[in-house]
Parts: sequence; structure tokens; C-alpha cells
Amino acid sequence: MPISRDDSGFLFWSEAWGTPAIGLETERLQLCIDEVLARGLTGVFGRHPEYREADLSCLLNLPNLTSVELWDIKLSDVSAIYELSKLTHFRISGKRPPINFERLATVQHLVVEHDKKDTGISKLRNLKLMNLWRFKAKAINTFEFDLPRSVEEFGLFWSNVDSLGGFGVCPNVKRLEVARCRNLQSLGDLKTTFPKLEHLVVDACGRLTADEAKRALTGHSSVKHAFAGKQLIVSSKS
Repeated sequence: MPISRDDSGFLFWSEAWGTPAIGLETERLQLCIDEVLARGLTGVFGRHPEYREADLSCLLNLPNLTSVELWDIKLSDVSAIYELSKLTHFRISGKRPPINFERLATVQHLVVEHDKKDTGISKLRNLKLMNLWRFKAKAINTFEFDLPRSVEEFGLFWSNVDSLGGFGVCPNVKRLEVARCRNLQSLGDLKTTFPKLEHLVVDACGRLTADEAKRALTGHSSVKHAFAGKQLIVSSKS
């Protein structure tokens, strides 16, 4: 169900990430906070143009939040997010200060627009799913990013890299999705990098061929499904 106004006039997202969520709106921010508390919800989201605050101090009134999604907003202070001791689902994109993710130790699912000044993602020992947006590598022929060993699902979107070579070993990743990386030509050594890989999807990466995906998957016995180069390469039904 898409985001819509409910009978009470609040922005409501019943199928939000992790848990149903109320949309925060600058014009009636306190009412939104009160409504979250009254309904016993643990999820909120903020987006442009409804949320126009420069910080996240309103979240300090909602200490039981488990899910926070923020996109297309401009923030000058994100420190309030560190006070959410129960946070498990976190999404953030748009202009913002760097984040020390090590301080978000409870986060299990993370969607983040890359900021080269961010720190601590590799320290998230509970992280199971991560989607990384707009990662800009210093050298496009080498993807260098440290994921926690706990990650089981990883997505890379809108990156400038042309190869996944250089990616350190991710021992527990079972699902890998790569999309809208227009330079991507090589998947590197998937058997070594993702030894437990079961599902691979490469979409809207025009330079990545099915033959390259087949090469990268050679000898990878754990893969049950693979789609790349506009072809279904591996299917558990076959």
C-alpha cells in the first residue's frame, strides 16, 4: 500500500520498512509525535516537502522507535538518531552531516546514500541487510568497501565502479543485487568474495554482459538463482 493520508489526516504507510509508520510533517510536528505515541507505533518517516526541519530533535520524544526512514531532506544535525537504542531499520538519503554508524549498534537493516566521511559501518555486528546508494569509488576499477561479516543481503545502486574486484570477502552474503551502475563490466571473483551466494540480480547495468556473469559464477555451486545481462542464467527450477 502506498503512502496516503488516513482517516485522521496523517500520512500513513502501512507497509513501511519494518513496521507501519507515520509521516512527520513540519506544519504539525507535535501532533504527529502525539499520534505515534497514541497509536503505539514504532516507525516514522520524513520526506520532502512535508518535513523541513534542519535536525532530528523531534525523534528524542520517540525513544521506542525501531524504524526511521528519511529521504530527500536537507539536514544539518543528525545527532538525535544516536539516542534511539531500539533502532533496527534505518534509511537515510539527501544532504546531511557524516554519521558514525558504530553508535547505531542495534541496526539490522540499513539503506544509506554514501558519504565518504561516514564511519563505523564495518562495526555494525548485527547488520543483516545493507543497500548502498551512490557509492563513488576513488578508482572506478576497484570496489573497496568494508562490510560487516554479519551481512546476509547486500545491494549496490548507482555506483560509479566498473568492477567488483577488490571487494573483501563477505562470508555470509546470500543475496546480492546490483542495479543502475552504468560503468559496471566485471563482477570479479564471486566464488571467493561471496562464498555462500544463493541469489544474484544485476539489473540496468548496460555494460555488464550475461557472459561476464556466467564467467563470474563458474564453479559456484551454492547459487540457486542468477539474473544478469537481461538473461536468467541460473534457476532453481532448471
